[in-house]
Amino acid sequence: MDGIVDTSVIIDAYRGYTPAINWFTSNRQLLFAITPIVWMEVIEGAPDKKRQRALDGLLARFQIVYLTGDDQKWAMQQLKTFNLSHNVDLTDALIAAPAFRLNLHLYTRNTKHFAPLIPKLVQQPY
Repeated sequence: MDGIVDTSVIIDAYRGYTPAINWFTSNRQLLFAITPIVWMEVIEGAPDKKRQRALDGLLARFQIVYLTGDDQKWAMQQLKTFNLSHNVDLTDALIAAPAFRLNLHLYTRNTKHFAPLIPKLVQQPY
């Protein structure tokens, strides 16, 4: 596995945003994963069944990295530490946890919320 992709990047690709498409195309040899939180955020945002099916098909291309008990404990501590000072929310902490545990880059356009959690692992893909 070569990195974890955040919701923002998945949505950009789904919407056909050229920089996202180009980034995925130029990195097609890499194996990207998502967390269950990303999967749920993407599916939750579908406005109708047709788009939900399309998003589900897109998500099926990614391996899912499930959270462990230790990931959840780490996320809880990060939320307590960074929620008030950096506006980090619970989904940010839960998405970052497996990246921290596995020492994998987290590719996101939302670097502001993830940088306090995993500064050396956060990457803006485009």
